[in-house]
Amino acid sequence: IWGWKNPSTGIEYALVGLNSGFSVVDLSSPQNPIESFFIPGVNTTWRDIKTWGNYAYVINEGGDGLLIVDLTDLSGQTYVNHNTHFNTAHNIYIDENGVAYIFGSDVGNGGALFLDVDVNPMNPTYLGEWDDYYIHDGMVRGDTMWVGCIYEGEFYAVDVSNKSNPQTLGHHGTPNQFTHNIWVSDNGKYVFTTDEQSDSYIGAYNVEDMNNIQEVDRIQSNPGSNSIPHNTHVDGNFLITSWYRDGTIVHDATYPNNLIQVAYYDSYAGSGNGFEGCWGTYPYLPSGLIISSDINSASNGNGKLLIYERSFSQGSYLEGNVTDANTSVPLIGVNVEILNTVIPNLATTNLSGDYVSGTADPNSYEIVFSKAGYLTDTIITNLVAGVVTIVDVQLVPLASFTASGVVVDVNGNGIPNAEILIYNDDFNYTLISSNNGDFSINTMFEGSYEVIAGQWGYITSCDNQYINGSSNVIITLEEGYYDDFTFDFNWVVSGGITPNDPGRWERGNPEGTSFQGTYYNPENDIDTDCFEYAYVTGLDAGGQVGSNDVDDYNTVLTSPVFDLSDNQTYYLSYYSWFANGGGGWGGSSPADDSLNITISNGLSSVVLETMHSSSPDLGQWNFRNFELSQYLALTSNMQVIIETADWDALGGHWVEAGFDKFQITSSVPTNSSDFLSDGNRKLVKIVDVLGRDIDFSKNNVLFYIYEDGTVEKKYFLE
Repeated sequence: IWGWKNPSTGIEYALVGLNSGFSVVDLSSPQNPIESFFIPGVNTTWRDIKTWGNYAYVINEGGDGLLIVDLTDLSGQTYVNHNTHFNTAHNIYIDENGVAYIFGSDVGNGGALFLDVDVNPMNPTYLGEWDDYYIHDGMVRGDTMWVGCIYEGEFYAVDVSNKSNPQTLGHHGTPNQFTHNIWVSDNGKYVFTTDEQSDSYIGAYNVEDMNNIQEVDRIQSNPGSNSIPHNTHVDGNFLITSWYRDGTIVHDATYPNNLIQVAYYDSYAGSGNGFEGCWGTYPYLPSGLIISSDINSASNGNGKLLIYERSFSQGSYLEGNVTDANTSVPLIGVNVEILNTVIPNLATTNLSGDYVSGTADPNSYEIVFSKAGYLTDTIITNLVAGVVTIVDVQLVPLASFTASGVVVDVNGNGIPNAEILIYNDDFNYTLISSNNGDFSINTMFEGSYEVIAGQWGYITSCDNQYINGSSNVIITLEEGYYDDFTFDFNWVVSGGITPNDPGRWERGNPEGTSFQGTYYNPENDIDTDCFEYAYVTGLDAGGQVGSNDVDDYNTVLTSPVFDLSDNQTYYLSYYSWFANGGGGWGGSSPADDSLNITISNGLSSVVLETMHSSSPDLGQWNFRNFELSQYLALTSNMQVIIETADWDALGGHWVEAGFDKFQITSSVPTNSSDFLSDGNRKLVKIVDVLGRDIDFSKNNVLFYIYEDGTVEKKYFLE
C-alpha cells in the first residue's frame, strides 16, 4: 500500500496492491472511501507500489515488469507495462531525486536495480545496480541506500552516489537474522528494522559510525504471542508498523534507545504466529490519515483497506539506575515493571545498572524492581507525557543459607546419581545426588520451590516444597519406568538426518507452528507431567511452518533398555504428535509421510502405532496405551522406537512429530493427571497457611489449591 495526493484537487488516495491488480481509492470522505479505478494484472500474492510526482510505479512477483500509471487520468486508462529491465520483483522504492530502486527482481541475485524515472516517467532508463545479495526491501536517503538482505540476516548501507559503481559502507545483523525491511530516522543517525519471523522485533541501531554500528534497543508489539512484524516506517518521532495478526502498531522512537508502544489498531480477530492480518501501512498522507491493508480481516475472509485517524501522542519516559544497598555496586538484570499499563511493560538493567522504560499514558504508577537474591522494592512515581522521569533504586540483598537433602527409594536407601531440579521464578538449581543419595545447595534463599528428581528405572517425583535454612529435603522415588523428559535419560537419536539438521529429534521446550488452522510443531508439551519438556522434531519454530521440520530423511528416537521379564502384566502409555502437510506444488508430491512407534524385545519388533497424512487426530497430543504381552514376549531387553520421515526428495512436505510422558505401569493407565483430583478440579498442591509442605502425622489446618484457582480449607487430625 502507498498514498498519493492530487496536487490539482488536494484529494488524497490510497494506492492498494491486490492479488489481481492495482486499485486507486478516493479518500476525500475517509468514512466512505470510493474506488476510483482498478487496473487488472497477473495474479500474485506480492505487489508493491511507490510514487514519483503524479505517477505510480507498481511491481509484482508474477510478471508484467513495471506497471507505470498516470494518476492524473482517474479513468485508469493511461498506463504502460514496462518490462525492458526486469519481469518480476519483490519491492520498489523511489528516492527524492526520482531514482527508482527495484529490489528482489529476477535479474542476477535479485539485488537492487537503479532506474531513472524523473527524465521520462513513462519510460525509465537503467543507471546501474548493486547485486551483492538478494534484497527483500529497502529505502534510500540522500546517497545512502539501506537494504534488508533477508537471507543474510543483515541490513546493508550502500553508497549509491555513483550509480554505476555503488560501494558498501557497512552492515549489521538483526535480532532474528531474517532482515525484512529497514527505514532511516529523519536525522540519519538511526535505522529501524523488522525480521519477518515468529516472535521477532523492531530493532533500533545507531549508524553514525558505519564501522561500529550499535544496536540500541529492540521491541515487540505483543510479547509472548509469537506475532510477526512486516514493515516499519519512520514518521517523525514515531514508527508505524504493519504487524500481521497484531495490526497497525505505533511506537514512540523519540529516544531510539527507549522504544515505547503508544498505540495499536488491531484489525484481525486472532493473535499469535501466522501470516494473516495487517500486510502493509502508509503513514505519510498530509491529512495525517494512516492507511493499512489487511490480507484477510474482512468478514468473508477477503482483504480490507483500513483508514485510521491519528490520535496518539508521545510516551512518558522512565530512566534510572539500580545498585546494591550494601555495596553500591550496580546491579545487572534487575527487572523493572510498570504496573497497570494497557500494554505490558518490562525492562531490565544493563551492565552499568541503568534501565530505560516508559508507557503510553501519563499517570501515577507503581514501579516494581526485582532481582533474584534481593528484596523486591516498589516505588510510586508520576510519569508525564514527553518528559523523562528519573528513578534510582537501591535493593537490599536477601540472606542465604546452605540447603541439604537426599534422594531415597521406598525403603529409605539413598539413590546415587539421581538428577535433581529445584527451581522457582527467581532461582534454578540442577544437581546430581552423591553415592549416598545426598545433595546440597551452598547458596539458597528461602521460598517455595518446585522440586523434581528422577533416574532411569524410577518414577520421576515432582512436588512443591517450602525450603528454608532448617529444611531437609527428602525425595522418595518408586521403582519403575517413566520419562517426561525433564531430565536426559540417554534416549538415542539416529536415522538418515545429519546431526546438525534442525528437524531431527530434540529434547526441550518446543515452539509451535501453524498454517491455516493446522498446528504442525506443538507449542507446549503435555501439561500433566512434571516439566515443560518433550521430544519433538525440531524445537525452534524457524521463520516459516516448514523451516525446521523433517526433510528428505528419517529421524529415529530410541529409548534406553527396560526390563519387563518378571512375568507381570505391563502397560505402555505415552503421548504422540504427528502433523503432515505441504506438498503438491513446485513439483512436490502430495504429503504422504508417517510416524511409526515400535516396541522391541531385543529379538523381534512390532509396530504399535502408525499415523499418516489422513489420520483424524493430526496436529495434537494423543494419548496411547498398550498391554504389551498381547504384541510380543516380554524380556529384559525392551525398547521403544519412534520413527518419522520425509522421503520427498524435493523437500516440499511438512513433517513434524512429538513424543512425551512415556511410562510403564502394571495397571491400565488413564488419560488424566497423576495428581489427586476432587470432582472436575485438578489438585495441584496441598499446603499449610504458610505455603509449606505438610507433615500428615500431626494435626493440620490445610489449604487445598486447585488448578481453577479455587482454595478449600480442610482439617486433618492425628
